[in-house]
Amino acid sequence: MARKRNDEDERPAPPRRFSTKVAYCVLLGGAALVITRASLATLIQVHGDGMAPTILNGESVIMVRGAWGIEAGDLVVYDPSPPEPVGGDELPEPDNRNSLVPGPRHGGSAVDERRTARGELHDTAVVDVDDVESNWERVRERGTKASPRNFRVGRVLAVPGDTVTFHVPDVALGLVVNGSALQQKPDDPIRLVLSGKPAVGEDREDADSPRLRALAWETLGHTRYPVLLGGEVPTWASMGLPEDLGPIEVRAEGYLILADNRDEGACCDSRAIGWVTPDALRGEVVVRLAGNPGAAPDSDPRSRGLAHLP
Repeated sequence: MARKRNDEDERPAPPRRFSTKVAYCVLLGGAALVITRASLATLIQVHGDGMAPTILNGESVIMVRGAWGIEAGDLVVYDPSPPEPVGGDELPEPDNRNSLVPGPRHGGSAVDERRTARGELHDTAVVDVDDVESNWERVRERGTKASPRNFRVGRVLAVPGDTVTFHVPDVALGLVVNGSALQQKPDDPIRLVLSGKPAVGEDREDADSPRLRALAWETLGHTRYPVLLGGEVPTWASMGLPEDLGPIEVRAEGYLILADNRDEGACCDSRAIGWVTPDALRGEVVVRLAGNPGAAPDSDPRSRGLAHLP
């Protein structure tokens, strides 16, 4: 005997409540955020002012992992450490008679500032390794006796395969990349609070007050960005380029990376370590989050907030 249909069986299921839909979307969004955070994007904090005025000490940025699609003008996180000695040998003992950092093609036993701990790095843009690497990498690093090190943030001026001409007169930094000269247009000085050590005879309070810094807008291809001007034109000694032969054209063996704060970020960019190899790149910095507007009193406070980089 056929079962009688019940009117209730044919009724459609009641629609989900709005609160249920919201909770469902939040759950999916949270899961997507966790997956993205673990596999693609990483939130990191920058220590030091090597990338001032673009990124100041203590500001947080979002880094996309990997080195694909990196172009001139992009901001990257990279490892400036030299390759580990074969067999795990220790670094040479420091030679107090020479405080210079030798380039990768130079000998000597000078102190290698690229390996010093973060606490001693006050000026360069530093990123904690633990903020970038995975949990496994953290465990592996803690299990070794290697000296503490940090990753750096810098701006790419040339990529592998580019034609780079050094020591070009009357050109910013003496650089011409793929036939285009690096251009600088000086701007009015800007007051900034930077995180360097106090000068001789200066207390901490004076060092934390805003000071005028020489500012310029630099143009590389279609990218325009601010830099704090340095006092000298780079010699590029780390690349073994002779200074007395005039312009020298070479094919880029790796990435040419410089800090935006040209004086205080020079310890570990291409001026000191030469070309940066592709496997040394950890990712691209794409977004700056809210920072400290008080560190740049001349700027619109909104300009220190969320911003796409470069």
